[in-house]
Amino acid sequence: MIFRKSSVIFRTSNLSNCFLREIFKIHALLFSDRFSFLWRLCNKSTLKCSRCLPGWTEHASRCFFLSPIQRSWENTRRECFSENGDLAVVLNEADQAFLTTLTYQFVKQNPQVDFYSAWIGLQDMVREGRYWWVNGNELNSKDFVAIVPPRDIGVKDWLKSWDDIVCVGNRHYICETQALILD
Repeated sequence: MIFRKSSVIFRTSNLSNCFLREIFKIHALLFSDRFSFLWRLCNKSTLKCSRCLPGWTEHASRCFFLSPIQRSWENTRRECFSENGDLAVVLNEADQAFLTTLTYQFVKQNPQVDFYSAWIGLQDMVREGRYWWVNGNELNSKDFVAIVPPRDIGVKDWLKSWDDIVCVGNRHYICETQALILD
């Protein structure tokens, strides 16, 4: 009987040590540089996670960020890449409505910022007049009307328009990335 008790204690002790070693391995992995992006989305003490980074807004399983700073089109892509994303792509009317609302809210919340436009992920740098999204898809011509907003019309009137301009000027920009899947 004593032998059995001691072997049970020994096995339990070994099991506990194995379990603890596994817990330490998992802990080390989770808090390593490999998962540093995760802790930007999750609260370490509560372990509750958001699908988007702080300051980003979720729409259609994607996260969007309208930058308060201005950069050239190429530099904005680098900024978006640094957040594991790219410039925003408009897939449908719902995306356009969302980006219009996002832009309008930004203008409303930041009256001190001179806001005229924001870069999105559409360009015709390869061939003038032929538009490609940063995701590699060609723009369907019926989805786009180049409108240069007159300076004297109100914000509401020009927020829904796109403008084909040279990509070297500095503008605000809208990044997009995939939302975190929380299942």
